[in-house]
Amino acid sequence: MIYKLLHTGAENGVTLRDMETLTKQDSRAIRKQIEAERRAGVPILADSKSGYFLPNSEGEKARCVKQMRGRAREILRTADAIEAGEIAQNE
Repeated sequence: MIYKLLHTGAENGVTLRDMETLTKQDSRAIRKQIEAERRAGVPILADSKSGYFLPNSEGEKARCVKQMRGRAREILRTADAIEAGEIAQNE
């Protein structure tokens, strides 16, 4: 279980590279495990500076959720733009 490798607070984050070393798994397997644990209710947080960590406050958890929702909105906007685009005709 990945969450057992993590510490509380962003200042104590564990990078994906460090988790690869600790678990002897590749990044894809680790990300899948993190996703499974999150969906089971384990609040594994992450940011690009700190890596993965457990929340030390509701505020820290809320910031992570806000960032994730923002990324999801951007992905949907891009998907909508692709869907609305026209297929180029080869001449």
